[in-house]
Amino acid sequence: MTRITKAIIILDQASGAMRLDDDERPIGLDLMPDLADMAAGTGVTRLELILAVPGLERDAFEFDLDGFAAPQGLQIVPLPPLAYGDAAGLARHAPTDADTAFVAADRRLRGEAAAAGLVPVPHPALLPMLAAGTRPTSVRLTGARATLERLARKGEVIPMWFQPVQDTASADWALIALMSPVRMIDSVLLGLGVQPLDYDPLTQDLFWTRTEGDAAELAEALGDRKVLYAEPGQILTAMRPEEAPEVFHVHGAHGHSEYLAPDPGLMSAGASEAVDFDTPVVGELPKILEAVEIHPAVRKSILLIRPSCSSVTPQYVDDLDRYSGVTALDGHGMIVSRHTAHPDNKRAESQLMRDLRAMGYCPTRHDFTHAGATHSNIIADLPGLGRFRIKPAILERYRRILREPLPRPLRPFLDELSRLLPEAAFSSDMLAELPERVIKTEIERVLKLRPWYPWWKLKCPLPGFGAGIIIVGAHLDSTAAFDSEYDATTDAAPGRDDNGSGLAAVLSLARWFAGLQNRLTHTVRFCFFNAEETGLVGSKAYAAHLKAMGAPVRGVVCTDMIGYNSDANRLFEVHAGYSDPAVRDLSDPLAVKLASAAAEYGALAPAQIYRGASWSGAPDRNTYDGAINRSDHAAFHQQGWGAVLASEDFFANLPSEPTNDPNPNYHRQSDQSIDMDYARDITCAVARMVTLMAV
Repeated sequence: MTRITKAIIILDQASGAMRLDDDERPIGLDLMPDLADMAAGTGVTRLELILAVPGLERDAFEFDLDGFAAPQGLQIVPLPPLAYGDAAGLARHAPTDADTAFVAADRRLRGEAAAAGLVPVPHPALLPMLAAGTRPTSVRLTGARATLERLARKGEVIPMWFQPVQDTASADWALIALMSPVRMIDSVLLGLGVQPLDYDPLTQDLFWTRTEGDAAELAEALGDRKVLYAEPGQILTAMRPEEAPEVFHVHGAHGHSEYLAPDPGLMSAGASEAVDFDTPVVGELPKILEAVEIHPAVRKSILLIRPSCSSVTPQYVDDLDRYSGVTALDGHGMIVSRHTAHPDNKRAESQLMRDLRAMGYCPTRHDFTHAGATHSNIIADLPGLGRFRIKPAILERYRRILREPLPRPLRPFLDELSRLLPEAAFSSDMLAELPERVIKTEIERVLKLRPWYPWWKLKCPLPGFGAGIIIVGAHLDSTAAFDSEYDATTDAAPGRDDNGSGLAAVLSLARWFAGLQNRLTHTVRFCFFNAEETGLVGSKAYAAHLKAMGAPVRGVVCTDMIGYNSDANRLFEVHAGYSDPAVRDLSDPLAVKLASAAAEYGALAPAQIYRGASWSGAPDRNTYDGAINRSDHAAFHQQGWGAVLASEDFFANLPSEPTNDPNPNYHRQSDQSIDMDYARDITCAVARMVTLMAV
């Protein structure tokens, strides 16, 4: 394979994100760690790096692109909106040749790049291999966890999926990864099971498809599609660049897909504690820090809060009606569908931003690309107070300074900052001679300003040091793919239960928690994930982003399908199960908290807690969990964080229990009704659980 000498990297979830100010104008850039290292000159030599930003005009920046926030060695090229989706057109903006790589998470863009004579690459972490003239191979490895982790530490191994083998008799783990031929040889020498996957990893994407249907249904859905690997309950296939996400959907069963993206941080340990100033560091920064303390009486009152469901969910029905097409969503009237292929999905994104702003939040978008389109997860924080904070006057001053060109001359400014930070290893003499972007990076490091919250937005309150993150999430998209002849681009997909019910729950929770501002220790982050129905794409992109940025996630609770209840039993499920027992054990306490919170109200039947490490073995909930890897909580499980899913009584019940009550309208246009009181009771239980976690 020809060695590449240049790489055009599309800014997307694999490479980084723009910092946008309060008016959504670009003012900075945060790169994912592997690209940041390459841009800083480590690992890859003699490789020209060009970061192409779709939809960005050069005059959109408040100051010169060349001197702004980008490491030396990384050239930024703004692309007009029309150039996005036209890889061949990049030659007009960034001259290319046969030695040029085109890096994009979006397989459709990579397909266009290949047709234009460029070398398509799905992730920047693969560039060192290609710069050495090596083409990565896709492989499934099996063996001891420690052996697989030792192999990955050697480099030239980019994980995509890492979980225990679904065989109760085996202690092996399975790793699906992209790797160099040298690492393939190492795998054999280490005694690992090695199964090459026969597809083009540079232009195609891997998907797991899971179903509880029979083999005939699965074979019909497959058609002439190649099966790369199969085991009971799931098959591994590849999607070609021109294929839409909804082209492959198993009808007539509880089916779901999972998109596998290259993720260099997948096998690394995530941050479990909030960024904090411990006692020695507090001594270093006496002039900028102040302690934060929630009065014991306030803490006690919050712990005693048992909010009534009428107070938590007064607008639940209104929200559900607006987002499921019963009443007008916005000034353009009712929506038809929230499917990512339907134009109304964008309307739902925008309205969520408006709704959250109206509640007093500072919502942000986390953008990601998939199958030829850009989508957004919608995020809003209720910042926790933590244990310490930078004194507000100092923080606001430096937030403003770091958003703008540093004052010239720099020496007086840096000397003043050095006096404020006398023992923080902050040398004004050294910094004064460095480029502005390096100085800003050092100031951010010293002030411990982290990109896992938008500290640069002046209208956004910030969490204190010691505040962890509790994620409350739901997916915002819908589908009716089980209906024959369904066209996702035009047809209705009201998704009132799946997942209008969960979306309305998170909106209700955001409204209620707004009343607890400045009263909680930990941050409550409300997340509306997109493209769940097409492979958990949005939540997986977001979880990988949080992991890469060192976010201190304390726990995750997602609401997905909490509204269908056709009988008087009022059973509901809490899914903590995961194939990695260690992650399951982190999740189980969260499940117990949610079950206990629901029991305090007494309106629901006792929670059915799923603690299984396998998706076979139903209905034994200690060995089985049918929701493993099937909803957004799975994205956080895969990164090593405790997470639970609240849902209706979908999966098989014990012989001693009433028959399960799955929604017959699942993934159909007939998904248009729910039990409002039931859904609101589950929402209220989540409110109580999260309050106890955040105080």
